[in-house]
Amino acid sequence: EAKDKNRESWFLAYIMDTSDEEKAKGKTVEVGRAHFETTNRRFTVLDAPGHKSYVPNMISGASQADVGVLIISARKGEFETGFERGGQTREHALLAK
Repeated sequence: EAKDKNRESWFLAYIMDTSDEEKAKGKTVEVGRAHFETTNRRFTVLDAPGHKSYVPNMISGASQADVGVLIISARKGEFETGFERGGQTREHALLAK
């Protein structure tokens, strides 16, 4: 489905997005949730928004986590911009800390 809508490179975010509007815009707004279990443990994966307009939702998602993984773009230009003063990657790392 993500490939059909030209969102193939964002397929993990696409899967976790909760509404059709999020999938159409390619921006996570609400915290997405997925669950899986092993024989000994139950896990919940939270997908928090990264866009600057939804920082309160990102904080809400991060505050529920025992462990956090910050996934950042490795595309040339996007990676560097994320760490500049005022960059989203930098802000999210500081907030999650």
